[in-house]
Amino acid sequence: MLLRASGQRENRDFNLNAVNEADSDSGVEHSDHLRALTEAAVGSRWEELAAIRDGAAAAMGEQAMVDALTVAAGFNGITRVADATGIPLDPTTQESTVSMRSQTRIDEFDYAAKTARYEGRAAAGG
Repeated sequence: MLLRASGQRENRDFNLNAVNEADSDSGVEHSDHLRALTEAAVGSRWEELAAIRDGAAAAMGEQAMVDALTVAAGFNGITRVADATGIPLDPTTQESTVSMRSQTRIDEFDYAAKTARYEGRAAAGG
């Protein structure tokens, strides 16, 4: 089952290496603001996020900024639930995302290491 626009395909070239390379241009409009919003929110840098939100809202519009933060928050929770319950990728997604997952190195992501990193920050007051 696909959600509304998730099954729509566009012939656009995006630089998926930008997922892991902050200096790379992804080809996504307002990617610098999207990256800054996401990194500040995921990193719990709340004071910094306030200023980033203002800049992003001015550049991309307030609703787009709110939508971006909503997606980031929702995606983090949804993927955690799927991973915790052991839900595998469906065969079609598994097959169609081989190149993308390789390019972004997403299969190398280690939740245990992420948890330890953020727990260490929280214990240190950051």
